Amino acid sequence: MSAGRAPLVANYRGVICDLDGVVYRGSEAVPGAIAALNTVVAGVPVAFATNNASRPPAAVGRHLRRLGLEPAAWSVVTSAQAAAAYLAGRLSPGTPVLAVGGPGVADGLTEVGLTPLGVTELPGTTAVDAVVQGAGQEVSWRELAEVGYLVQAGAIWVATNLDATIPTSRGHAPGNGALVTAVRSTTAVVPHVTGKPNAALFDFARSRLGTERDATIVVGDRLETDIAGAHSAGLDSMFVLGGSSTLQDLAFAEKDSRPTYFAFGLSGLLQPALCRLEQTNGIVDLTPAGAIAVLAAVEPQRLLQAVITLAWDALDRGRVLLEDEEWWTVLERRMGVTRH
Repeated sequence: MSAGRAPLVANYRGVICDLDGVVYRGSEAVPGAIAALNTVVAGVPVAFATNNASRPPAAVGRHLRRLGLEPAAWSVVTSAQAAAAYLAGRLSPGTPVLAVGGPGVADGLTEVGLTPLGVTELPGTTAVDAVVQGAGQEVSWRELAEVGYLVQAGAIWVATNLDATIPTSRGHAPGNGALVTAVRSTTAVVPHVTGKPNAALFDFARSRLGTERDATIVVGDRLETDIAGAHSAGLDSMFVLGGSSTLQDLAFAEKDSRPTYFAFGLSGLLQPALCRLEQTNGIVDLTPAGAIAVLAAVEPQRLLQAVITLAWDALDRGRVLLEDEEWWTVLERRMGVTRH
């Protein structure tokens, strides 16, 4: 695969961009992310699509503006909205739905004309037909137990996402996937999941952008959600280093989790595309032990391309690739990647 010298974003009419780990970590912006986004949104609409259903889109938008994102053609879509849209197609308007998670879950249901109920509002004798389970800092044992009771009684169970962790300014914290796993220990029922890596959230985001598949690119830092989800939705993708998935993860990615492009941050949208090369041009070589030997001093972008090209070629040919985590971390740092 080859790429031209024009900015990558010039090839697309819309961008679906992840938030946690790409634009910000907790309350702090990822270095350089807002400056890059302000340039992008000046010419191409962006839908910020997040699996984190705890906050309503309006609250996320306020956070982005506080970080310095300028008013332009951008919007926020969440897995809670995708979950609500799924139920709206199956339930009558006004139907009560148990909403577990942050305010974003209840707001999503209200937006589509359903009636969100908290655990303390559940009717004692009337059955509740559905439950939406999303992440939230105040989710309690009682709420998780009630989800289990309702699901066992036949309620539709929708999980906004199955992310095991969520990045914060202090590190990784339990995500909605961990809470769903707790409920699953009580029932054999499997929830319907609307967030990444399923296509529903990407389709919802594209509807906001008004773009066709071949004119839309997904940007994210998680191979198993953002990039795999782009594959499931039939979209091109750009993986950014420095977030949840590492250089080693990218090198060992299975074919359905490999991005179309990769970059060191959101500024990659404004630069010529970095993608798999036809050959590594003598920059790196694979040793008999499976380590990648760097043979030439080149800029980080060229080194990244060569390393990933060689790694994917090795995996596709059934060759051994070194799995030593410390070695890959050293190589990542050599490229200038920092983690927080």
